[in-house]
This record gives sequence, C-alpha cells and structure tokens, in this order.
Amino acid sequence: MQKLTILLLLVVSFSITTAELAWSGGDPSGYSATVGQTAYIPLPVAATFRRQVKNAKGKTIEHIYRVCNGKNKKTCGFWEDVNTKKKVATGVTTYNKKNKRLVIKNVRESDAGIYLTGNKNWEFQLFVY
Repeated sequence: MQKLTILLLLVVSFSITTAELAWSGGDPSGYSATVGQTAYIPLPVAATFRRQVKNAKGKTIEHIYRVCNGKNKKTCGFWEDVNTKKKVATGVTTYNKKNKRLVIKNVRESDAGIYLTGNKNWEFQLFVY
C-alpha cells in the first residue's frame, strides 16, 4: 500500500512538472496554449513558414504562411492551404523578427499542429486546449 502511494505521488508530481514546463514554453519541442490565448512559437527567421494540422476528419493538411516584406502584399500575412490555395481561418499570425518567433493571437483549436520553417529544417509543436 505504501509503495502504491509513493508511486501515485511520483506520477502526479511528474505530470504537474511536465504540464508546467510545457505551459511556460520551457519544453524545447512544444508549447501549450488555451483557446483565445496568444501563442509564441520560436522559429528562426524565414521568408515562409509551414504548419501541419489535422482537419475535422482527422486528415493531416499543410498550410503555408508568407512573411510580409513590402513586395508581397497580396500573398502575405495569412495561412493558405497548400492544396486548395485558399485562405485558412485562424488566429491573427505575425512573425516577430527581433524575438525570432511566430505569434498567433487569439489562438483557435484548429491552430494546433506542427509548425516548421519553409524549408522544413526546424519544427515546433503547438498544443491547443
């Protein structure tokens, strides 16, 4: 009985520590956010970013985001479905070059997924609850 109690305390302690680490952004591979919150995704400077998200049917789809540079006003500043070439409903997304992170304001459940640089060399997972 005493071993079971100790094991239970260790599991609870580990779960709390892991949740706190992910919540604080301290987890090097992922970040947790709640719906309506602002999410910060650390990725190096790039002209484009990609994300792999699941649709309502559980199918993985890919979106692309182009950072605005003054020359691409018509095609930048929004997520676009790679297959359909249509804009995707999402929280307002920007890239902060100074802090080197993708910022998604008013995050939605549909924003959860794997975020990558355009060349797919860097990735970071966003969990939304």
